[in-house]
Amino acid sequence: MASREELTARIAEAMRDVIADAVLTNERIARGFGINVVDLQTLGVVMRAQRAVSPGEIAQLTELPTSTVTRVLDRLEAAGFVRREPDPGDRRRTVIHPVVDRLVSEQNNPYAGVLEGLTALHAGFTPDELEIVARYLETMAAAPRS
Repeated sequence: MASREELTARIAEAMRDVIADAVLTNERIARGFGINVVDLQTLGVVMRAQRAVSPGEIAQLTELPTSTVTRVLDRLEAAGFVRREPDPGDRRRTVIHPVVDRLVSEQNNPYAGVLEGLTALHAGFTPDELEIVARYLETMAAAPRS
């Protein structure tokens, strides 16, 4: 059996490859939408929130400066991907909503190929093995960033 250090090195090398592939895939998808990859990732943050979010919350979640968030939201709004509205609880604030009909549909999901590839890949693993992978990735996603 491999040592913890050897396994950590293997995982780190595999993660570098996965991250590089994900970055390039997201760049291609962003170009297909006519936006840049930072805008696409910010749009993903807004969509995953599943509620209206303020520009300040977006800055916190993305760790982008508020000035950058403002420019990203300007571009996303101009492209029709988000809309700004006054916060109903505090009209001095603005909240951001994704424009759902402008986004991914079942007929036009830019991540469909990725999901099909994952489904095929997962066929070679047991549910117990996939549970470990899922737990590992969820723990990694929740870990504080450095």
